[in-house]
Amino acid sequence: MELELTNLAAVVGGASRGLGAASAECLAGEGARVAVISRDADRLRATADRIGGVAVPADLSTPAEAAAAVERAAAELGALDVLVVNSGAPPRGSFAALGDGEWASAIDGTLLSAISMIRAALPHLRRSSCASIVIVLAASVRVPLPNLAASNVLRPGLNGLIKTLASELAPSIRINGASPGRVHTEGADELDALFATAEGVGVDRIRARFEASIPLGRYGRPAEFGRLLTFLASPAASYLTGQVVSADGGMVRSLP
Repeated sequence: MELELTNLAAVVGGASRGLGAASAECLAGEGARVAVISRDADRLRATADRIGGVAVPADLSTPAEAAAAVERAAAELGALDVLVVNSGAPPRGSFAALGDGEWASAIDGTLLSAISMIRAALPHLRRSSCASIVIVLAASVRVPLPNLAASNVLRPGLNGLIKTLASELAPSIRINGASPGRVHTEGADELDALFATAEGVGVDRIRARFEASIPLGRYGRPAEFGRLLTFLASPAASYLTGQVVSADGGMVRSLP
């Protein structure tokens, strides 16, 4: 299948590692010109060098800086056709464990930064003939997850944003969500270690339990998620908007 991404300009948030870096690599592999954003400047430049892209260091947990970073990235590329909204995970913990500071950080970094990135991108995307936005979500967009209260609240909120903007931005701009399950990234390793510590068991036991809950029997690979996101972002998905598509090995059993 030809994804028709050659020479299109794509901006990817949270791309110094994990799913963001994998998505940037897949987009570049399909011929897109890619600018990557993250606060980890050294790792970000390594990603940019690896894919032949442009590095724009910025802290996406600050809405104003997130918007400015998108503007800088679009200026570096000279256009903007694809925006990938992705930032670090919100603070982890149960509802009782999260204080006002953690909730404020979660809202700024997960919800308001996404809104700021999209607002900054819209004037540029409206000049594209094949504009699309993809928001990186999590399994909590469909089912609440233990000890991830902030994610359980905010990811469904982003789904609401996707559904709202699908109508408001059509027909010139498409917007979809890509939802990973258990993908083997540094972030997943950190979460597994958190669960292991809380339960007083080894990390291997936590991973085995998660793998047993996944019909495909294993964690996903970052590139598997990156390929899904790249398809959603591409003109090949021209009739898809307002959707959340999961790459989770069948882990989430909810309807739809």
